[in-house]
Amino acid sequence: MKCLENKPASLSYQFLDKLGEGSFGYIWKVKQISTGQIFACKLVKNTMKKERTLLQREIKILQMLKGKKGFTQLITSGQDLRNTYFIMNLLGQNLEQIKMKCVNFDTASILNTGQQMIQLLKDLHHSNIIHRDIKPENFVVFEDKLHLIDFGLSKLYIQDGKHIEFKENKGMIGTARYASINSLKGNEQSRRDDLESVGYLLIYLYMGTLPWNNIVSDDKTTKYYKIQRMKETFRPETYINLPPELPKYLEYVRKLKFDSQPDYDYLLRLFKRGDEITITPKLQIQQNHIITKSNLVHKKKVEKTQCLTTRKLINQIETTSHRITYEELSSDGSDIMEELDNNEIIQLKNLSVGRKQPNIINKMNKVRIGSDQIFEIENKLKYQNPISLKQLQ
Repeated sequence: MKCLENKPASLSYQFLDKLGEGSFGYIWKVKQISTGQIFACKLVKNTMKKERTLLQREIKILQMLKGKKGFTQLITSGQDLRNTYFIMNLLGQNLEQIKMKCVNFDTASILNTGQQMIQLLKDLHHSNIIHRDIKPENFVVFEDKLHLIDFGLSKLYIQDGKHIEFKENKGMIGTARYASINSLKGNEQSRRDDLESVGYLLIYLYMGTLPWNNIVSDDKTTKYYKIQRMKETFRPETYINLPPELPKYLEYVRKLKFDSQPDYDYLLRLFKRGDEITITPKLQIQQNHIITKSNLVHKKKVEKTQCLTTRKLINQIETTSHRITYEELSSDGSDIMEELDNNEIIQLKNLSVGRKQPNIINKMNKVRIGSDQIFEIENKLKYQNPISLKQLQ
């Protein structure tokens, strides 16, 4: 459903709550006045030239993905004297929000989630697009299915019918915690980098942390280098109770060459464990593995037998009071402007973004405490029915 082309957006949409920030720009919850339908609006001020150009490129990417299942769907786009924006469908909670409601994902959920992520990347890459910012905040659950969102840092890896060339000194693009080793080195990214990021993301969802989570530094370059070095020596097969599929997955994607065609079907089979786990449209978390945060804060001690990580990992995250700042979890597109050219600019409808209607703005919580993510608690109740993410939300 589209906004009238020559009608100001403020007359068609009521701006409600500010939902947050993407890789760039602000995201609002809006209501279409004529129908009462709820959508999301991403916009940037025209004075922010870099961000506006990136928003225009994201619109171009979304136009290419229009009608494809599992991705943000573009409703309409516009530009006036003050803002450039687009309207998209509003989906559900992201994986980070869902994870905050429980401790960690169990094995069944991880394998199921991994299959859905790989399938989404397979479809995205077949559209000649790489995402370049894989993280839990960019996977949302809608109707029990994973959807991939936020294409602000995405790029076409096939240009003029050819695979882009490998380049160095491009700057780190993405989110350092989940970025590939090559991305942290500042190298040009390709399909392999999206897949490598999925590996780190799945380990994070299962274990509740990553060895490099607490790295701090006065400057980004030093921090990125430290994370890069830790990832280069990271051996997931040494961690107790980590599903064996995850080390095998990382081993495969790390061996891919820059322009290699990944074997997505092999990776999908890798995450299918006999008849126990299947590619199902429902993403589920076993009820017996769910412990709410409110209950977890009252647990002062955790038995060593309940810890699913090695002592090495525990030592790395011993400082449990460390706060993870918004900056550490945010996306970075260091030298992305050099990728943009005049051909990236698209013509937008002459629509206007009106002023926000009186309402209370939800303030973003820009810090997270990592102390409750050290251990995965293993619940002994094994015979309860699984609960879907839709029910959990």
